[in-house]
Amino acid sequence: MEPSEAGAARPVAAPGDRLKELSASARGWHTIQMAVLGFIGICGVLRTADSPAPRAVQWLAAALAVAALAAASLAIFNVGRVAYPVSDAPDGASPLPAPGRAASRLRAGIRLTVAAVILAVIAALSGWWPASSSSTAAVAVSGTNGQAWCGPIVTGPAGAISVHTGNGVITVPVEAVAQVRPVAQCP
Repeated sequence: MEPSEAGAARPVAAPGDRLKELSASARGWHTIQMAVLGFIGICGVLRTADSPAPRAVQWLAAALAVAALAAASLAIFNVGRVAYPVSDAPDGASPLPAPGRAASRLRAGIRLTVAAVILAVIAALSGWWPASSSSTAAVAVSGTNGQAWCGPIVTGPAGAISVHTGNGVITVPVEAVAQVRPVAQCP
């Protein structure tokens, strides 16, 4: 039977070799995790004070961002223990962790990294909350007789425009309207 045949047994790697492979892989993941931690930091900093999201959604997003930060930190710790191994034994009898334990830590760290990214993305979604409806935006209404009113449009009778001004609700028949234009705020 030739060693190149499909059923041939593969040579078993020595525990030290396996640990070196895991350590090299963990160093690559460690770099990715630092980028994830930076992403979470940027998502946490890029918040606007006047977010249109409800307060409860803002608090939930903040909690998810903190959870993402905690998960990313724990993931960096787990993967760092594999990337840069130190003695597990208190008396120094075992200078390096077992490859099986190192592989388990690496898998846990990768899972935590993925979870941290998902939490950060969900937390960042609150930034795209839709703005309040345009029905509360102010409009300036000019009448054909030269009068002008400013305020948000409110529900009124058919064939007329109703504007909530500082003096109350003014209803102007459509035939008497010369111009309606949106304004940022009323004078």
